[in-house]
Amino acid sequence: MRAMPALTNDFSWSRSRDSTFQECRRRYFYRYYGSWGGWEADAPAEVRRLYILKQLSSRQQWAGRVVHDAVEMALHAFRDGRDIPVEPFIRDVIERMRGEWKSSRAGRYRENPKTVALFEHEYAVDLPPEAWQALSRNVSTCLRNFFRLPLLATIRRTSPEHWSIEHWSKVFDFEGTQIWIAPDFGFWTGEGRLALVDWKTGGANPDAAAFQLGCYALYAQAVLGVAPRDVDLYEANLREPQVTPLRWDDERLEAIQEQLRLSIRSMKAYLADPEANVAAITDFERTEDLRICKWCNFRAVCRPEL
Repeated sequence: MRAMPALTNDFSWSRSRDSTFQECRRRYFYRYYGSWGGWEADAPAEVRRLYILKQLSSRQQWAGRVVHDAVEMALHAFRDGRDIPVEPFIRDVIERMRGEWKSSRAGRYRENPKTVALFEHEYAVDLPPEAWQALSRNVSTCLRNFFRLPLLATIRRTSPEHWSIEHWSKVFDFEGTQIWIAPDFGFWTGEGRLALVDWKTGGANPDAAAFQLGCYALYAQAVLGVAPRDVDLYEANLREPQVTPLRWDDERLEAIQEQLRLSIRSMKAYLADPEANVAAITDFERTEDLRICKWCNFRAVCRPEL
């Protein structure tokens, strides 16, 4: 039996990594360097602590993941030719949420960091029951909107063999850097075009959405060999509900590539040894915006006075 190769902390790029770096350099260090190896049984206590804090989700992030997982489950059922009774399906999703909420409140994630870990429980945020009820209502609304979406009807008119639910690949090489990004869903239209879909459950941020969808166009070219002019990009906001289509072209793709290059260069400039991907905490300053600190996973370690 061959031994598994040792995990190494190699430099890569992702949309979430980029946004973390832009918001706070110190948080970026904790998330991608300080917590590395925290899953090991013999990890130092401070590394283990950072690793547990890294897993925390805000209640809004958790709700978004619940919706994404439920949508993926529904698409699997449709692909297999099964129909879904909508209301019982939504009730099951909400019931699973209750179980995850109880697990988080009980602090099970401290022993098993891969279970649901909510920021609000770790930091004892005092929320009224109505706030949690509003969260489950939002999940229910998003899922009802998903099942009614004209885009879903369009998808279901195409052959499931032309769908991608788990993605073709989640990583590709961009000028020597591993890029981790993949659309939530993809399918080939009746006209032979590649449609890539991003499911959204929160408020709109047009600039961030355009960059993310542009990265999907780059993904289509790099992974699937599909030219930008043959790709349709859809931002499907399930809360509104609203589907925003975008078409891409070579010129806009070049702007995305330049933005990627700049982001990668900026991150590497902070490293003590860019070749070995080694970082020193003293090189990563803390943000002065305490509003960001208030909702940061690493607040207990970085700014305990808050």
